[in-house]
Amino acid sequence: MSWIDWIVFFGFLAYVVWDGVRRGIGSKNLEAYFAGSRAIPWWAAGLSVMATQASAITVIGTTGQGHDFGMEFVQTYFGLPLAMILLCIFMVPLLRKNPILTAYEYLEGRFGAATRTLASLIFLVSRCLAFGVVIFAPSVVLSAMTGLDTLSTVIFIGVLTTTYTMLGGVSAVVWTDVKQMTVIIFGLVLTAGILLWSLMGQMGLGDAIHIMGASGKLNALEPEPASWNLIPNLAWAEDAAPSFWEDRYNLWSGLLGGLFLMLAYFGCDQSQVQRILTNPSANESRKALLMSAFAKVPMQILVLFIGALLYLFNVMGAPPLFFNPNHKALAESSQNIEAFRPIEEQYRQALQQQRRLALQLAEAPDGPSSHPRLLERYQASVSQVSALRQQARARIGVGDQRDTNYVFPHFILHNLPPMVLGLLVAAIFAAAMSSADSALNSLTSSTIVDLYKRWLRPDASERQALLASRITTVFWGIAATSAALLFAGGGSVIELINRVGSFFYGSLLGVFVLAMISKRAGPWAGFLGLIGGMASVLAVHWTLRVGFLWYNVIGCLGVLAVGLAVSRFEERRL
Repeated sequence: MSWIDWIVFFGFLAYVVWDGVRRGIGSKNLEAYFAGSRAIPWWAAGLSVMATQASAITVIGTTGQGHDFGMEFVQTYFGLPLAMILLCIFMVPLLRKNPILTAYEYLEGRFGAATRTLASLIFLVSRCLAFGVVIFAPSVVLSAMTGLDTLSTVIFIGVLTTTYTMLGGVSAVVWTDVKQMTVIIFGLVLTAGILLWSLMGQMGLGDAIHIMGASGKLNALEPEPASWNLIPNLAWAEDAAPSFWEDRYNLWSGLLGGLFLMLAYFGCDQSQVQRILTNPSANESRKALLMSAFAKVPMQILVLFIGALLYLFNVMGAPPLFFNPNHKALAESSQNIEAFRPIEEQYRQALQQQRRLALQLAEAPDGPSSHPRLLERYQASVSQVSALRQQARARIGVGDQRDTNYVFPHFILHNLPPMVLGLLVAAIFAAAMSSADSALNSLTSSTIVDLYKRWLRPDASERQALLASRITTVFWGIAATSAALLFAGGGSVIELINRVGSFFYGSLLGVFVLAMISKRAGPWAGFLGLIGGMASVLAVHWTLRVGFLWYNVIGCLGVLAVGLAVSRFEERRL
């Protein structure tokens, strides 16, 4: 980066941190620290809801996902609009009925203190692990940009985020999110424009879309799964043909599994529920959710389309054999350099062949689809390039560690003009802090309200509780920063964060649904139902081959099955 980029980078970062501290440093009680005194406008809360889930995870992970696997991931969000509508109808009135500070306070009034505490602990574990992914994502950018190791960048992000979240509270979190979403959307639109401009010099938009389609990158709607076999395979049956439940992304897993994931995440996860508790009224909370409902899917489509454009940009250019600089360093080490020369030469020739065939498809009269043999040759060249990159990863011993998360950082660092590069890197970095501070503040609120004030110091004054909140923020900052190092091994960060959440979210959703649909369900039904839901997810994970989106359905149904069964015994005892 040039000195101009560094000035933009540090200037923007300093402004975000300063403004975050300024807005919330005067908090005098828990109501102000965790709920913003119920004075946050709906549009700010709505942007914060989007930023908490999206942010750097969306920019880095989802663009890489679009580059490697196409637009299939957008199907995960097909259940989002319906989920938000259902939450507006059923969940918002439930949570806004009383002036609560966490979602799990409601559960105590319905099922007792044990269920509330267990739900809070499940949230704390799941959010701390997911927080690790949130911190790891931007460390990819900073590591690639500066050459620093991942440990240093993770610690830097964790310390900076913890500092201003500890001082500013939820007001700092929300208003920081607003700035991050504004800048990140601007950056995404600008990136899409730069990619299209560079490609339009070589082909028309229609040709570009045809080539991306031929490369399997525009698979945004897959109405049929890979198999209609409805019998799940055992986890150790490696040679079995894939079943319906193993296909991670299709219309059915998106509408059903995605619906349960979004219901649980936006309705039962404190990091999201906290946003709708900051608004002046229930109607304002509904507006915040509906804003996200109808803006999130188009945003995901844009980000994945940028990933597909990145793929075509690399087809027409000269992408490296390794986007991950650590993998590149391994390949260029003294013990590997000689062995890699033949692979590099084959890769260079395969890229030339791929580019030549792509240009022929772009120039083909009547479109690429009217030339099936040319299309077939192009698709074969795509497979060859992919196979060579996989062979290269195997040669240096990294196996299945794809460099998905390094594709977008490589592009912005080598292709964006000065100032734009600095702004986009700063936006990604600060946006990651924005997601991290949301998780951090929600971890603190659940710890203080559901554990400290409920069990340890119920008679604590507001001043004592506020001091404990700031100390707890530091604790969770250290814990989550440490957890980030668990995710430094590779894989798509956007998929990682959904995998982590899917182990827990279905069970949390199930206990809230049980509270709403069964009046006779008592304390044991809620507590044992929650344990049963978690146990059902673990049992399926260990014994069956099932896509992670279905874990949300399994967890919810597990809670309902156990909870309703236990409620019958409770009713008989009464």
